Amino acid sequence: MKNEDKKYKGVLFDLDGTILFTLSDITASINVPLKNRNVKELSDKETREIVGNGLLNALKKAFDKQEYEYTLSELDEAYTELMDYYKKNATKYCKPYDGIVDLLNSLEIPFGILSNKDDSLVKQIAKEVFDGINFSTVQGMTTKESRKPNPTNVINFAYKYDIKIEDLLYVGDSEVDFRTAKNAGCSLALVSWGYRDKSDLLKLDEPVLDTVVELKNFIIGS
Repeated sequence: MKNEDKKYKGVLFDLDGTILFTLSDITASINVPLKNRNVKELSDKETREIVGNGLLNALKKAFDKQEYEYTLSELDEAYTELMDYYKKNATKYCKPYDGIVDLLNSLEIPFGILSNKDDSLVKQIAKEVFDGINFSTVQGMTTKESRKPNPTNVINFAYKYDIKIEDLLYVGDSEVDFRTAKNAGCSLALVSWGYRDKSDLLKLDEPVLDTVVELKNFIIGS
């Protein structure tokens, strides 16, 4: 199929909960500063409820969930502890969702990762887990201003690869991804296997896909 005949001319994927199961790694990382302060540690189920808008926000929510009062300087210290652990153990438990690697390898359009994780961490994870996959871009958060739902990195990707914004698809699993696509003006597909309940995603009135096969067909237009 010629590129001009494809349904979409490019696709960006969220990382956590969309193409990669990372919940156990995030839980273990958040639990380091919690344990250091004798705060009750989280389960994966509890972590699932607080992720989606960066690890610093997840840490804040973890402290708030346990009604732990902290100063801004202590939060910075706790976040450093979290990140120090995560960088050393970023891919200890994570794994691509079934069928994702085959999907990525089959794409013949520009495609990449856009995550709210720290940029260096996203690049590290992609290199370790998706070695050999030819991503057009792997982009994490470089500044607070660039954090999703800010659409800047989506728009930059479209511009770089000469893609009309309406011909670009963003694939995610959360309300943050929904707002990112809306702010950018691109198309959106949400996956139900991630870190939000399907019932919550359906309220957004956007396509919600249940399998990687459905996602592949959605991207290529079958």
